[in-house]
Amino acid sequence: MSLLRPGDVQSAFNELGIPSRFGRAEMARLDTTTPTERPGYVVFPTPEDNQALSVLALRKQLGVDPAAPPAFFDHPWYLDEPFGDRPCDTGWHVIRMGPLDDSVERPVYYAEEIRENGQFLPWSSEVLLMLFLHFAATGERLLERKHTWTRDRTERTAARRFVSIGAFGKKGVFVSSHEVGYKSRGLGICPAIVPPSRTE
Repeated sequence: MSLLRPGDVQSAFNELGIPSRFGRAEMARLDTTTPTERPGYVVFPTPEDNQALSVLALRKQLGVDPAAPPAFFDHPWYLDEPFGDRPCDTGWHVIRMGPLDDSVERPVYYAEEIRENGQFLPWSSEVLLMLFLHFAATGERLLERKHTWTRDRTERTAARRFVSIGAFGKKGVFVSSHEVGYKSRGLGICPAIVPPSRTE
């Protein structure tokens, strides 16, 4: 379990050069609505000032230089994809550190099965923030050899592929996409649990 409170996240933003800021009242409110802890999950909040928390904004800030982690692997394919401009939702996030065992080597439609347990596909920006914030706090790279499906989809390809995030190794985090029936032993779902302070 990795719990990052608003002050922890703000410190990580400052360290990483991410310009988002929590307001004082917002920070106090978030401190009183911390989600229930869950082993194996990263819990963190994001501020209302979230325009710098999209995939492309994070890429611009953190860069693609593997010698300056955390960074993105330099895949340019998604630079004109609309999903890249969607900022991470405001509020608390609860995301599993690694894929569910049963979800590995399953197509993205396995997400329908986990919805019954109150778990959902995460957004790409949520997964990236989980990886970067956890790295800033601990130096540990999550999803080093795995990817997770996300709910984001491409719009510039006819197949409307689902986006995946992972392989956070020395070359940086990979942003990839796959058709809906794709399966891989390195790909599963790191589910998000929507806390009471947010609605699905």
